[in-house]
Amino acid sequence: MKYEEILNEKRINNIDKSGLFGQYEKWPIYAKEAINISPNIPQKREIKNIIFIGMGGSATSGDIIQNWLRDELPVPFEVLKDYKLPGYVDNKTLVIGASISGETRETISACIEAKTKKDASVVSISAGGVLMKISEKYNIPHTKVELALTPRASLLYALLPAINLLEEIGIIGSTKNEFADIMNLLNMRNNQIKKNIVFENNIAKQLAGDILELDTPLTIYSGQTLSAPGYRFKASLNENSKIRAQHILLPELCHNEIQSWGRNKDNKITSIFLRDDDESLEQKERFESLSQILIKMDIKPLEIYTEGETKLGRIIDLIYLLDYVSLYLAILKDIDPTPTPNIDEIKKLLKNRFKEIN
Repeated sequence: MKYEEILNEKRINNIDKSGLFGQYEKWPIYAKEAINISPNIPQKREIKNIIFIGMGGSATSGDIIQNWLRDELPVPFEVLKDYKLPGYVDNKTLVIGASISGETRETISACIEAKTKKDASVVSISAGGVLMKISEKYNIPHTKVELALTPRASLLYALLPAINLLEEIGIIGSTKNEFADIMNLLNMRNNQIKKNIVFENNIAKQLAGDILELDTPLTIYSGQTLSAPGYRFKASLNENSKIRAQHILLPELCHNEIQSWGRNKDNKITSIFLRDDDESLEQKERFESLSQILIKMDIKPLEIYTEGETKLGRIIDLIYLLDYVSLYLAILKDIDPTPTPNIDEIKKLLKNRFKEIN
């Protein structure tokens, strides 16, 4: 059966039993709603560093902000994906705890530590859950947002209010241009890649077909400026497509990873390059050199480029495209993209070991 026959709307609906595709079609709506969410902000105080706490899809929001503002933020910004805070956190640290579900144990623990032991300025974002309860208990400003079918489909509800927060407390300037670009890109992209758009006109379906023919585990390569979309794509392939993947950064891979290429017949290389139209000359030269090495091995890397007027818009648009690619790849493999039984099981096992906080 050809890919265009497999990726028809009727078959997608039969496999996508929970309606995850429908959630992604609503991303332009989610973006418009999330942009208009006014976050609850902490009392004004001097901020010397920022910690964004999150796991999984919620952590992606911090990764995106870090990519976007890497060259502009006046203070250090770290994304924490763990229970424990770094030693430098103190009363001049802004801590943003994000958990769309409100049940993420790592985020809950770190927020409590930040408030009770570090005297940090703490804010939280969730759709409810334990994180909202502990925010009320410890007088932590909390912003309640919506929860889509899954936390990974709810990315914009964590990201955009967090950006509004940074603007309101004066860390960054106006985001009017970025938000306008995001809305334009999401609406445009939605009309290009949603499930009723036929294969020959649907770049996400075409990319899914290309990737299906690659060997696994897939390897996604990006520069630091696109590390958020790179890792998000790796995670989406894991969760939605149920396949193994890894994400490796330039230029570091040029000092170690490439030496493993082509050492034996079983060492197959599957290369997906994430490229930015605005990438630096140094990064462009690295990608071109890596391509030359791979072509000598009869391997042509799959290159995917960003689109958009602003850096933030390009990052979100690329994530939207690649998330859809992972969904279509699941359909090609006859897999419902929504269920994540292994993740659910580990959460149940850990819940029994976690001291419930009320």
